[in-house]
Amino acid sequence: MLDNLQEKRKLHAFELGILLIFLFIISLLFYGKFILKENIFIGFSNILTSQAGLITDFLMVGGLTAGFLNSLIILLFNYFIIKYLNIELKGMALASLFTSFGFSFFGKNVLNILPIYIGGIFYSMYEHVKFKDIFLPVSFATALAPFISEVAFRTNTFEFSYINGIILGIIIGFIIAPLAKKMKSFHEGYNLYNLGFTAGILGLVLNCILKAYHFEVASRKILSVQYNNILQVCCTVIFMIFIIVGFYINDNSFSGYKELVKSKGLEIDFVPTFGYGLTFINMGLMGFFAMLFSLSLNQTLNGPILAGIFTVVGFAAHGKTPFNTLPILIGVILSGVTTIHKDIFIIVLSGLFGTSLAPIAGIFGPFWGIIAGWLHLTVVTNIGTLHGGLNLYNNGFSAGIVASFLLPIMRTFNERGLKRELRFLKSRKEFLGMIKKEDFE
Repeated sequence: MLDNLQEKRKLHAFELGILLIFLFIISLLFYGKFILKENIFIGFSNILTSQAGLITDFLMVGGLTAGFLNSLIILLFNYFIIKYLNIELKGMALASLFTSFGFSFFGKNVLNILPIYIGGIFYSMYEHVKFKDIFLPVSFATALAPFISEVAFRTNTFEFSYINGIILGIIIGFIIAPLAKKMKSFHEGYNLYNLGFTAGILGLVLNCILKAYHFEVASRKILSVQYNNILQVCCTVIFMIFIIVGFYINDNSFSGYKELVKSKGLEIDFVPTFGYGLTFINMGLMGFFAMLFSLSLNQTLNGPILAGIFTVVGFAAHGKTPFNTLPILIGVILSGVTTIHKDIFIIVLSGLFGTSLAPIAGIFGPFWGIIAGWLHLTVVTNIGTLHGGLNLYNNGFSAGIVASFLLPIMRTFNERGLKRELRFLKSRKEFLGMIKKEDFE
């Protein structure tokens, strides 16, 4: 009885942390409206009607106030769906929540994600499965939301309209769940952004179909530079909320965090393994880690960089730690120094999203993590044209290719890493064997 009360207290403290983040974002809306004197309605309208392909910074399109309004709506929308469907707020749910929050500054808005959710609902009805069982892959499928905006709001193209965009979004939402299940075997879980890889494959096919009908997507690079200081303050406050609430939940201590950072990162959910407290602490610390990485390379914070930072924060509940992400970042920097890719913005963005390869560093060691990071930058800078820049999780697509390419090579040359992998698989098999069969029914 006492244990149940303690667990409820911890869950309430966790939800209080989420509420504090909501309230802080609301305070930013007042700051933008009354201090910056921004027109929130015009800005939000600009965001909703933006074509939203890579790279479109909503803070530049609509302003700080409208950008945070969009992020608040999407965060609330996903959070209330999770609560309504009684989905447990474990690692992957948190990853979904904060990845979508990050990308609400960079490609996602309430208009272009809704058709994808509707498609997911239709799929659940067609297959007679609960929508809660496929909600997470559907929420990640909003990586392809720019397809809807591109089709709906493209200028001087009579054939396409918002109706066409809605239909396309419904199709994406309908087929993403079965695709994602199949695609995971390609990289065996060594790419944390499995849906990014799946979305890349689907985006490639969709882009080829659009091109067949003379529908060409123009590349763009719209970035803000004027909000760096306020965004640093925003990130600092949010990450401190994570750490303080996590510290409280963890009985006012950091006890156990040393064990968490030793995690390999492969198919691990930090919430049931280490609890909400340590998970929240890791999310906050990884947020600071990601922000400092960006600032140390003199990169101004903007919408796309926020997307990268908050994706790191989200997946800090599902595999990412400072130890298994650092080698990836080093590899990306080395690739930027030694190759033709000198754009600091691209290097930073690729580094942040490239940490999806963290399990490689965790299982096979730092050397292979550096190799993975180096290879990731070279691949990701050349792969966006395949889907026309309309897959927001372009780095997840690249990481899936890098992981699947490196796995057989690493297993051939890295005997120690292979032994670690086999030990991990053995312990996982023993753990699953302890779970009663009825738990799966």
